[in-house]
Amino acid sequence: MFLNALKLAVIATLAILLSACSSDARYHEIQSARLRECNHMADKEYHECVKRQQDSYEEFKKQQAEHD
Repeated sequence: MFLNALKLAVIATLAILLSACSSDARYHEIQSARLRECNHMADKEYHECVKRQQDSYEEFKKQQAEHD
């Protein structure tokens, strides 16, 4: 329970930091760190984690397109 709350807090913090970043390179650096974090999860959690990363990347690209 505590670990799930901690993971959620870390992901939320990274999402906030990510929203402040505008470069693709910085985004990929953060996403790479998040995906490394996914590697330590059980199968179901791993797939959910990877799916969140993919959704986050799609949202990032959409926001980038709106700002251009």
